[in-house]
Parts: sequence; C-alpha cells; structure tokens
Amino acid sequence: MSSSNFRSRVQQPRSSSELAPPSAPSIPGSRQWPVLGHPGALRGLLPFMERQQALHGDIFRMRVLRFRAIGLAHPEHMQHVLLGQRANYVKGDTYDSTRNILGDGLLTLDGPAWKGRRALAQPAFHRQALERLAAIMSESGARFFAALSARVTPDGQVLDAHREMVKLTLEVVIASLFGAGTLDSGEVSYQALGDALELLSEGVNGVRLPDWIPTPHNRKFKRTVRELDRNVYQIIEAGRALSTSNGSLLSMLLDARDGDGNALPNKAVRDEVITMFVAGHETSALTLTWLFTLLAGRQDVLNRMQEEVERVLGGRDPRFDDLPQLVYVRQVIDETLRLRPAAPMIARNALGDDQLGQYAVRAGEIVLPFFWGLHRHPDYWSAPQRFDPDRFAPEHAKTRHPWCYLPFSGGPRSCIGNMFALTEMTIMLAQLLNRFELAVLPCDDVKPVAIGTTRPSKPVYVKFTPRR
Repeated sequence: MSSSNFRSRVQQPRSSSELAPPSAPSIPGSRQWPVLGHPGALRGLLPFMERQQALHGDIFRMRVLRFRAIGLAHPEHMQHVLLGQRANYVKGDTYDSTRNILGDGLLTLDGPAWKGRRALAQPAFHRQALERLAAIMSESGARFFAALSARVTPDGQVLDAHREMVKLTLEVVIASLFGAGTLDSGEVSYQALGDALELLSEGVNGVRLPDWIPTPHNRKFKRTVRELDRNVYQIIEAGRALSTSNGSLLSMLLDARDGDGNALPNKAVRDEVITMFVAGHETSALTLTWLFTLLAGRQDVLNRMQEEVERVLGGRDPRFDDLPQLVYVRQVIDETLRLRPAAPMIARNALGDDQLGQYAVRAGEIVLPFFWGLHRHPDYWSAPQRFDPDRFAPEHAKTRHPWCYLPFSGGPRSCIGNMFALTEMTIMLAQLLNRFELAVLPCDDVKPVAIGTTRPSKPVYVKFTPRR
C-alpha cells in the first residue's frame, strides 16, 4: 500500500509553511558516502544510531542506500509525533513488507480502519479478560516447566536460554490465542502450527530477498504461510462452532461486535490472530532472554527476586491477583525493557510539512522514534547504561518524564497487548524462580542485533538447577 493511499484514509493534517519555515536549519547528520549513504549502519544499526545521537543530539539525519530517515530521541519529539501531531505521522509504505505477511491487523492498519478495529479488540485486553488469560498462562507455564524439569539433571544443566524462552512463550501464546480445546481434534498439529508461526515471526523480523525471487527460503516461506492460513482458518471455524467461550483471545475476537452488531469477518480475525502471535510471542521471548544477560554477575538481583517470589507465592504458581505484590520482579522486567526494548525504533511517514523544535520535517519524509536512544538519554536517566531495577521503584514513577520510557510505544497507538505481555512475563519469571536456581554464564560478547526487533547475536547460556 502506497503513501498516497494513506492520504485518503487518514485525516489530512495542516500542511503549512509556518509549521516548517524555509529558513529552518538543516537537520544535522554525518557525512554520507555516494550510493551507500552511511555504511556504518550496515555494520550495526543500533551502535550507528547511538553514535549519531552522541554526535548530533536528539534529532539527526541518516541514509542507508536509498532509505532516508530522521532519527528522534527526545521525549518531546516522541510526544509530538505519537500524540500531538499523530495524524501527520502514519504507518505508510514503510510497513508494506509487514502487511504482506501479517495482513491488515492492528499493527498495520491506520486511520478510521485502525480506530474501529482497536475498539473491537480492546475488550479482549480488559482486566477481566486478562484474569482469564493469566490462568491459561499459568497452566501452560506449569506444563512447560514440568517438562523442562524432567529434561534437566538434578545437579543442573546448561541450556540455550533464548531457545528455551522461545519454546515457553510459543506454548503460552498459542494456548492464550486459541485455547486448548481448538487444538485437541487432531486435525491441526500443534507442532506444525508452532513451526509455522515461528517461521512467520522470523519473516516479519528478518531480512529477506523480495518475494518474487524464487529462492528456496522464499518458496518454503510461501508454502508455510499457505499452510498456516489453512490451519488458522480451520481453528477459527472450530472456535465459531463452540457453544461457549473458552476464554482465549480467539473466542473474544469472535464474540466482538461493532456498533451495528456485526462480527469480524474471518480474514480480519486471521490478521489479528497472526498479529497478536508475532507481537506477544516475540516481545516476551526476547525480553526474558535479555533479562538473563543483564542478570549475569548480579546475584543480588536474583536473590531479591527469589525472596519476593517465595514470600508472595510460598511455592505455588502465581495467580492474576498475585501480580501487584511481585513488585521487584516487575521492576526487573521494566528495567530490562528500558535497556533492551523489543522494538528499538519504529517508523512513521510524514503526510505533510511539520516542525520539530527548530527543524523542518517535509511531507514524504520518514521519522524514526528511536526508543533505544530515548531510554538512555542522560538528561532523563542517571547512569543510563547501568542495570538498576530500583530506578523503577514505585516512589520514582512520579518524577519520571511521562514520555522518556516507551517500551510499548506511546499515545493512542501504544501496543494494545502491553499488559498481556507484562502479565505473561511476570508469571513466567515467577514460575521459573519457583522451580530453578539460575546461573548465567559470561555473556559480554552477546550483542543486540536490531532488525525488526532486538535479537541476541549468539546463544545465551544459563545453568538451570532444579530447586526441588
């Protein structure tokens, strides 16, 4: 879908010369190479953008081959783009490759279509729905950790933590999305469904050659998407046939009605199911993996979490009502999301001319709210590179700028599943601490690699020792 199509779907913002005066200074940026632009970005996007922020401040220009963008790293820039002038900054053609995979879901829709879909989906993430989903999460986590305990020797075993967290969140998200009943018929293979969803997640977040190039990977990917669609539509039909809701996200989407009493068509349900899987699974698996890396050498943090889990839960699995008491566990998750946001940046297309501070933004330009840099801004975070969960203690919340911490974006388009992800991660971490002693092996050489999400450059090894 092109940017011109979005102009007709989104309310037109004010495009005026007084917003972006011709005399406005040029947005700073480093010297560019012919053709390549800034080749340093090709070697590592995150360190490149961090250097640009350090060199030029909170707004800078960058170019990688034909891709030109404006990086933003100040809270007021975030508020301007994501809230104040949000009608001017849309999900245009920069999201077309994602639309080709996810379809038209909450992540990729814009304008009135997004607003209507958001209103339909919102009840699936209200407190009562989350309480039901938390029970599904806890049951799924208990099954996974029971199987993990059976695999691990009594004196402990070193495992690839990222691989295990992917398996864990895959099981939890599939159960939360579909409910156990829809996968019990034997017509849909849990393993095949999981493999297809994993490949889809990699496709959204990876770098692939264009679809029309018949590489073996592209052919496999297309076959997988076709098979995934067949399975998902089959599950949707099974969900519609249920006489009562099973508490899953799918059943809530199927029960949703618009103002005229109309249900979502199957294609829209498919797109939302796939979007929720990719967003929920990816965020949780990566955040838990990065949490392990930040715990390396921090036995003090591990001890505090374990003491809290023992005091609050007494060895049992967590329930939804326990989550407000797991204060320090949540602080550790929040600090992990600060230092390792699952989405280090997002993209927006400017529909009309605008001004950010003293600088002009022209219609058609791309802006990149750079959350990674925002979360390390020295004016808003003391010792910003230090892992310090106490900075998220409740007493500090009132003094923090409301737009300096955006792990799930901000404004009306903040992630609808943020509380789903936080609930899932808190439950999973508490269950893990209930069952295992953890020892993270040295992992200083594990670097963040930014594609669509922030992934580890190599395996993260952790020794899991059963507690009982």
